[in-house]
Amino acid sequence: MKITGNDIIFGKISRRLASAFRRGDLPPRLIESIFAAWLGRARHLWQLPRILLGAGFLAALTCPCLFSASPVMADRVYAPEYLWQRKIAEKTDPVGIADTHLGIAYRDDGTLDAEGRFTTFAHPEVLFETPGLNCSGLVVSVSRFLFDKNWSLQEVSRDRRGDSGPGSSLGRDWDFGWDLIRNLTETVPRRVVLPDRRDYDPDQIDGLSLRGFSLLDQAAWQNVLGQMRPGYVYLGSISKDSRRPGYKVLHYHVVLMIPDPKGSVWLYHATHRSNVHRIDMNSRQGLRRFMSQFSGGRDEPKQMIVIEAKLPQLEPATETAGEPDPATTTGASRGSAQPLSAPGQPAADTAAAGPVPGSGGALQGGEQSGPVSPVSPKAPQQAAAPSLVITHLWGKVFAARPELNTQVPRFADDSREQVKFWFRNFGDQPRDLELLMKGPEGESHFQGRLQPDGRDTAVLYPRDFGPKRPRSLTSGKYVADARIDGQRWVADAFEIGLPREAAPKITAIAVPTTVKAGSTFAVKVEAENQGAESDYGGITVSCPDPGLRIKAANPGKVFAPGSTVLSVTTDRVRTKVPMAERWIELWGEGVKNDITVTIQAGKPGTYPIYVRSTLRGVNVKSSVVLMDPATSDKVDQQGFPVHVRLITVQ
Repeated sequence: MKITGNDIIFGKISRRLASAFRRGDLPPRLIESIFAAWLGRARHLWQLPRILLGAGFLAALTCPCLFSASPVMADRVYAPEYLWQRKIAEKTDPVGIADTHLGIAYRDDGTLDAEGRFTTFAHPEVLFETPGLNCSGLVVSVSRFLFDKNWSLQEVSRDRRGDSGPGSSLGRDWDFGWDLIRNLTETVPRRVVLPDRRDYDPDQIDGLSLRGFSLLDQAAWQNVLGQMRPGYVYLGSISKDSRRPGYKVLHYHVVLMIPDPKGSVWLYHATHRSNVHRIDMNSRQGLRRFMSQFSGGRDEPKQMIVIEAKLPQLEPATETAGEPDPATTTGASRGSAQPLSAPGQPAADTAAAGPVPGSGGALQGGEQSGPVSPVSPKAPQQAAAPSLVITHLWGKVFAARPELNTQVPRFADDSREQVKFWFRNFGDQPRDLELLMKGPEGESHFQGRLQPDGRDTAVLYPRDFGPKRPRSLTSGKYVADARIDGQRWVADAFEIGLPREAAPKITAIAVPTTVKAGSTFAVKVEAENQGAESDYGGITVSCPDPGLRIKAANPGKVFAPGSTVLSVTTDRVRTKVPMAERWIELWGEGVKNDITVTIQAGKPGTYPIYVRSTLRGVNVKSSVVLMDPATSDKVDQQGFPVHVRLITVQ
């Protein structure tokens, strides 16, 4: 029988033993004993960590000195195949452990059960083959591996004060997040971390009268971050006043923070828009980005309370966890793309020696007396042709059927011409299955049987949906309603179409056509993100000829000649003439931003102004930006295509 990632179990001993084995620290006789006794049981090399778990018992007996710093055996922790493929079994560094979860898709109420299966808190009997976590599910999964403790979902969601169950006067699960982080830390040394640095007992805080500090208070954040240290993990519960009937306060979001020895504090959480991702809270841009994710209306202040928990003593990782590529959502871009590092970050293969647009670095260098020689225009790389994607809109379970499993709809194969519905019947009796599909071309119907004893059934749409089925799969919204023995069981709503991408667009350039020599005038540029929300983007204005000289930008920043910036090919270049730029963190869908640039006119003549806008791609790696214009006959001093406006100085 083939063993999957769900069968892989490992605890502290197996990770430490694997690490010692890679370094060559195991005695030869011990290696011989392990392989003689256990290697014969492995049919595939990737089963070795499972074998090493058994070997851990032998090693603990024959060489206990290897593990003297930690308990001999921790809980068995089950890893889903997704984490197994990310080499979670080899990770001992806390940041490395948490990084294996990056990129997991957001699923409402999504979590992992104690057997490493993707499910939900509310319906643990419903299992999913594809990965999906919400914020609580992420914190639970990472904590299991950090503490080597395999909590059940009932244990982590325990109502500690008995005040948030059904019929609660404060609302059901009103303090779920606060209960969760206390349940995860109750067996280890812990303390509450707040700006006032007082000694609070977590069990005496009800989550109502004391909820922590304002999420948008930068001074409070600096105080709290200054208390964080490597060797500890920090779990946070975010709460807000609620207008929901029957609720006063909701602890609705949780995060996990891990300091590293280099001074970063990595915050991990899962959101609808960005899935599982991490942010360096000890960087100005990271803190600003996190705060922007929670900047709601003035009538909805948000607060966070943080618990510090001591991590078990783990052997240091043999490999330093590097900065991973941010998770990508399936799809391709609308428009052209070129590599460019994020503001203030070095390019992929080089380290930035000075400030880049939006970095807020110091300005330096001298003046340029003559015009800038234009760079030869080059056509930007085109993004890969987009493929259809399935976007899951919602799902609902109408009746619990523990003997049946299903998963969210997905494409049957790489051709993306059929949608696959999968079912498994663990019962001892066959069950009647009906699937009603409502889509852009009307309704179609499937009827069949789920055979018993753990057998699988796959239904393909439109192939298996009778004579009224569509001839081919078309873009649009669908609802699939599954019934068992005539009774509603589950429903899934999803949309099929091309992936949504960020789309920068210069929507207005207000510029005079003639000005007088020596005068100052304003140029206002407005840009809109006409696609999906992007992590960051900018509006840039430059004047390639010294006949026009940029003096100020509002909002934004002027980069003086000699500033170090990144070119369109990520090479470091120094500006030859001033450039003005406004850099925007978290540029939302349909949001317009503008910049007003003050320019001084020089001697008479006709001079160009260059204008452009960029956005980080949503469905591509972080080193790729999308541009407006996508191409042009002229490029600016960084090599980007530009819109050109001419001004005559009289």
